[in-house]
Amino acid sequence: MLKLAYVGGLGMMAGPAATHLTVDGPARVLRVHDRGSQGGTRDQYRADWKSHGAALVPTLEQMVGAGDLDGVVVCAGKNGDDVAIISDLTARLSAVSTTRPFILHLSTVSPDFAEAATAFCANHQVDYANYPLTGGPLGAQLGGADPKGMLILASGDDGLYQRLLPLLQRLGHPKYFGHSPAAGAITKLIGHHMVFNGLNGIATAAAIHADCFNQGRLGGSEQSDYLSYLNGGAGGTRQWDLGLSKGIASDNWSQGFSIHHAVVDAIYAARLAVTAGLPRISIQAMTNTAFTFAYLLHRYPGQTLATHAVAREMIRNGSAELDRFMSERGAFAADSETVIAAAAAALPEKIRASALLEISVSHFEAGLS
Repeated sequence: MLKLAYVGGLGMMAGPAATHLTVDGPARVLRVHDRGSQGGTRDQYRADWKSHGAALVPTLEQMVGAGDLDGVVVCAGKNGDDVAIISDLTARLSAVSTTRPFILHLSTVSPDFAEAATAFCANHQVDYANYPLTGGPLGAQLGGADPKGMLILASGDDGLYQRLLPLLQRLGHPKYFGHSPAAGAITKLIGHHMVFNGLNGIATAAAIHADCFNQGRLGGSEQSDYLSYLNGGAGGTRQWDLGLSKGIASDNWSQGFSIHHAVVDAIYAARLAVTAGLPRISIQAMTNTAFTFAYLLHRYPGQTLATHAVAREMIRNGSAELDRFMSERGAFAADSETVIAAAAAALPEKIRASALLEISVSHFEAGLS
């Protein structure tokens, strides 16, 4: 049975592991990092981890312990958040472990992060794998026992994947995408192209319906019925069922994929499209999404909003302000690289630091000094 510790175990994607991992294995979580943050579902996950048998500890030093772990699971943030965590854990695991430990990184990061982290960890006799998750908090709660449980996008060392497979099958539905350390991250970003294009389509449909049939407003049973019916046609998208339907039917604009995370993912997805040599129409779709999310973050500071809240800015009485924000911040520049840099610059400072574009091994090594 694997002996593990968790970083980010009180979050909505990793917290449900406390109930999916039972006494019969395939893994036992000995310790969970707990910085003491309050609110949301954290108290419930604290109780679940205690029931599992895990100790809640305030520091990474206590969490790593004295060499009794096979590995650490990390599900925290983006490039800028996780580079210091991976660096710190690598140093601590390398110093105390008697057998080669691993770091299982479940966060959505950029492909260059996955490649650099793999090389850095290997230099310090630690195995690393980035297996991003997709399916949202509900998928994490359902786990591998339910057909609608979250997907786990695995890649990298095949031996490590086979070792982790029983664990992964408890948490969700894993699929292995090959030996490249970045293949899981690339797959996650391919999925984001599908998600964000679908979101733009259904939000645009809602805004046009509002103007033509619903007295210029979003909401109500007639609009919900209209869009639900139309979504059953050839242009249908899961973004209606998973997101926008909540806003239209019940005025719920916070439940779902948080824009605080989604805005960085959209920038990573745009960079991937540039790397893949895609045309401007593919790249611009992602940068437009990133700018729209950035606009929401500036307009509603401190609020928790899900991605489908973009629909509220598309209707006639809000669209001009969104256009002005994007034009002034450089959303329509001639060069895609310039637009991507402008999208990152348009983010609130804390989220901009979290994005950390262009990462290399040196970023991890800097954490050791």
